[in-house]
Amino acid sequence: MEMSGGRRSEAEDVMDVRENLLSTAVGMFSEKGFSGTSIRDIAKVHGVSLSNIYYHFGNKDGLWREILDRSVRLLPDRLRAAVAAAGTPRAALEALVRAHLAAAVEYRRELLMLLAQRAQLAEDVGNETAEIQREVLDIYSEVLDRLGAEGALNSGHARVTAFNMLGVINWHLRWYRPDGPLPAETVHQEIVDFIMRGACRD
Repeated sequence: MEMSGGRRSEAEDVMDVRENLLSTAVGMFSEKGFSGTSIRDIAKVHGVSLSNIYYHFGNKDGLWREILDRSVRLLPDRLRAAVAAAGTPRAALEALVRAHLAAAVEYRRELLMLLAQRAQLAEDVGNETAEIQREVLDIYSEVLDRLGAEGALNSGHARVTAFNMLGVINWHLRWYRPDGPLPAETVHQEIVDFIMRGACRD
């Protein structure tokens, strides 16, 4: 909301600084890694003082938590919602994969950070990221267990199949480029078809 005369409020300016710091941090963590990026680096790129970052986030772990809260931490609930809205186990699996791929587009840098940077994080923050990964794995396993209960799962090991599916989805984060020759819709449909053919019995 603007103040009279078109002037911005102090709260809006503070929010802009916070948002820009988060965007800068995501970019630098993705490029240089968590341990390879210092608070001083972020402050220098963004053109603010160190005290400004400490005021907003406390420390580098606080920055990571804020990024997590706005992106990856939302993933399990999004996946559960997609599964709940589907009917049969087969439909639930397809909805789950599509929802995961859609989130991968929206949170690509953050998901890559989650996959690659866990070992660089403080123990408590690393445990938080590991818990999110376990939640996602559990969601896949539960859907595959339902598929297996109907005799429609190709594998006899739902958990192993879940790991394999996540491997396909997570690896595509590394090689797919939005500015490449194939649109995301085409790539995602190929991944969905590949997973469904591999997991489901006709």
